[in-house]
Amino acid sequence: MRNGIGDISRRELLKLIGLGVGGTLAGAGLPLKVRAQSTKVTPRKNVRNVLFIQNCGAMSPPEALDFKQTKYTTTDLDIQKVNAEFNISKTLFPNYMKWAPRASLVRSMTENGLVHFPAQYHTQAGRALNPGIVREIPAMGSIVAMELESERLEADTFPTYMSMDLWNVNCSQIGSGMLPAKYAGLDLNTTTIFQAFGGGGEGDGQDPVLARRWEALGRLSEVSPVGDHPIGSKASEYEAHYQYAYKILQDQRFKKALVLPEEDKLRYMGSSTGRWLGINAPGTCKIGQQLLLARNLLAADAGTRFLWVANCHNGGNGCFDNHEWLFSRDRLPLNNGRISIYDSAPILDRALSSLVEDLSKMPGHAPGKTLLDETMIVVGHEFGRDPEMNSNQGRDHWGKCFTNMWLGGGIKPGRVIGKTDERCFKVVDNGWKYKEQPMKDHDTSTIYSALGIDYSKKIENTPSGRAYEYQQSAPLGGPEFIPRTEIEDLFI
Repeated sequence: MRNGIGDISRRELLKLIGLGVGGTLAGAGLPLKVRAQSTKVTPRKNVRNVLFIQNCGAMSPPEALDFKQTKYTTTDLDIQKVNAEFNISKTLFPNYMKWAPRASLVRSMTENGLVHFPAQYHTQAGRALNPGIVREIPAMGSIVAMELESERLEADTFPTYMSMDLWNVNCSQIGSGMLPAKYAGLDLNTTTIFQAFGGGGEGDGQDPVLARRWEALGRLSEVSPVGDHPIGSKASEYEAHYQYAYKILQDQRFKKALVLPEEDKLRYMGSSTGRWLGINAPGTCKIGQQLLLARNLLAADAGTRFLWVANCHNGGNGCFDNHEWLFSRDRLPLNNGRISIYDSAPILDRALSSLVEDLSKMPGHAPGKTLLDETMIVVGHEFGRDPEMNSNQGRDHWGKCFTNMWLGGGIKPGRVIGKTDERCFKVVDNGWKYKEQPMKDHDTSTIYSALGIDYSKKIENTPSGRAYEYQQSAPLGGPEFIPRTEIEDLFI
């Protein structure tokens, strides 16, 4: 049941919006000393927006983006040829023609962290987990928000960095670290946001009850530093997040973004009575709903430039965490909310194809450009999947190789970077000029470059005294050397 604003407490407001305030240092060490380390880096600045889809659980490459015919391949996948190096299952991705020809693939990715939490952290932070300095490390989106702050307009109400359902994954929103709290990002909880604040789209966007509550909260008496109260050190973070919430809820564009027409929900999510596609299923976060909301947020052109979508059906490790019954059609539901690839892949396919189709028809920010022209879409994974099936007819974690997908603004379609052997066991060609395989750190540099951010920058005066590099080249606990570079072959 939808509550009125006047019935929602402060804590409920934060929970419904999905604001992440834990674990950050709330701007320690300011003003930050940021400088470039190299004169060789010239950011491309060839897109306006980035939409990162965190495909939680790690989709199995041999059945999906790096198809290989092995003794485990089922006979009903209906393999189709996208290009000379890209074959795909029409059974799993029935709408593939709407997005696959536009895509480029990086198949030589590697990951050291083989547990979901550190691998998901690596994805979000753009660097491997280092417990000693974890509280000062910002999310990739927070760096983007800080760097693009100077481009914000007076009419920009939405925060630069917004995410959906990061609260629901193994590694939830990591926040702004040492950066000011206003760059932490706004994480929307799609299981509650529509019921609490949806159904709008009319009126002037001003809620007098909310205005009165905001005036009362202006004193922040209960979250201000008082003696040894444990919440005192978080006062600035709460204040920043309340400002996010208040401004965005007073903006009519946000209420409009929450309006999801039934015909659009059908295209993005399928039948409301479907086994897994239903919008009313409790306890789930659905990629179709998320990408439809992402479309609306981009179309609003209200300040959001970096969107993060966590495809985390039922939370935790994610719907592609298929340690058992990868190809099951009759053993549902699986343990821990998992679903088989016969369900998870078509759900992603339906949502992604609808998004690409819509963005290609919607006007962008610049005259003559579509939203797809201006928006780079990334589908990223934690790691790969073991080429051998386990005793439960599933695939376990595999770090030697996996595939990430890029499409949309700035990306040259049809590129396949890197090559694996006949089983997806190891990489036989890195696909670029470096002897090292690409890592999530290079995803981060590629995103920064596309948005016009110099990825060679570093912050010198960190709380730990250890310089924070936008992209590391010699991280603690990782490989001896990581080339400081974007994945330039995606663009040429």
